[in-house]
Amino acid sequence: MRTNTTARAIAAAAVLTLALTACNNDEDPMGAPTAPSSESSESTTGEGTTGGSGGAGDAGAAEDDGLAQAMDPSESAEVSFEDDGESTQLEIKPEKTVKGSWGDFKSFDLKGVETEGMVPYYVTMSFTSKGGAEPWIPAWGNEDDALTGPGQPAQGINMLDDFAKCPGVDKNVPSGQFKKGTTDRPCDIFVAPEGKPLYVRWGADIEGQKPLVWKVAG
Repeated sequence: MRTNTTARAIAAAAVLTLALTACNNDEDPMGAPTAPSSESSESTTGEGTTGGSGGAGDAGAAEDDGLAQAMDPSESAEVSFEDDGESTQLEIKPEKTVKGSWGDFKSFDLKGVETEGMVPYYVTMSFTSKGGAEPWIPAWGNEDDALTGPGQPAQGINMLDDFAKCPGVDKNVPSGQFKKGTTDRPCDIFVAPEGKPLYVRWGADIEGQKPLVWKVAG
């Protein structure tokens, strides 16, 4: 999938500004994000999952954002992802969501980041190729964002692959073409207000793609 972590990080940053399109892309890839985090190694998906389906707030707005049809994190969805005229069949789902801590960022410059009353979540998505095109550096991992409610984008922090608790690059993916059966598990950092739910959405900016939405926390 990626020839190496550095190439993947550079390519990811070049393909899209970041893996957080709904976070207003106001993150600093050098570790100076604009949102807080809080770690307790508490998993909210997979084992001990608290995710569920359903939206929040105004039903019409939730419908527009896809929150009304939010899936449980244990559910996967299959899509056809097109890039440069080539199509790859993917199975996508949230692999794991961990509630973080601001103490995790003590080695990073968080100047300008709002942390009070906020919680960072480390969301690992899984993308499994079911066949089709086999790109060297796929762009599908850049198509996710997050919301805390209808019309309420969640902030994101871009650490690329420099943050051990949530590496933006899956170092276990073999170098070379992304072949059928291969799974990519990049991690994204999203920030949500304490006590509010977190929804991860994929494909909102892809023309003709109905966004896939999962409630992963709250």
